[in-house]
Amino acid sequence: MAAVVTHPWYFETDCAKDALAGRTLFERYLSDHTQEGSDLFPASLVYGELISNVIKHAPQGGVRIWLEPHRETFALCINDAGRGFSACDVPRMPDDHSESGRGLFIVMQICEDVSYRRMDHSGFIVRAVLPLRRR
Repeated sequence: MAAVVTHPWYFETDCAKDALAGRTLFERYLSDHTQEGSDLFPASLVYGELISNVIKHAPQGGVRIWLEPHRETFALCINDAGRGFSACDVPRMPDDHSESGRGLFIVMQICEDVSYRRMDHSGFIVRAVLPLRRR
């Protein structure tokens, strides 16, 4: 399936690597729908870290990404076919030689709130409240 983008912002693809291409569309949408002068870098970093985890841990399945309003900001939601992670995987900083865990630690430091849950038949969902203000 080709990537699908709709509004409110939603991106879906059968190939997790294609979700990286959605980053530009994500940034453009945030630029148009957040307060003037908003620093989009933290939100873009969160997007990149979470999609990198999908590519690393669930590359075979598709991925759905969307923004939903959350109070005065947005929550970035990512649904993939992976097994996900558990509370014991986060939020501590991994040791210097660890190959994993750093991205989730960064996401949890940047976002107001990060929640995650395993869905019975639709994989794993991560929801990260972004440090931005909607217009």
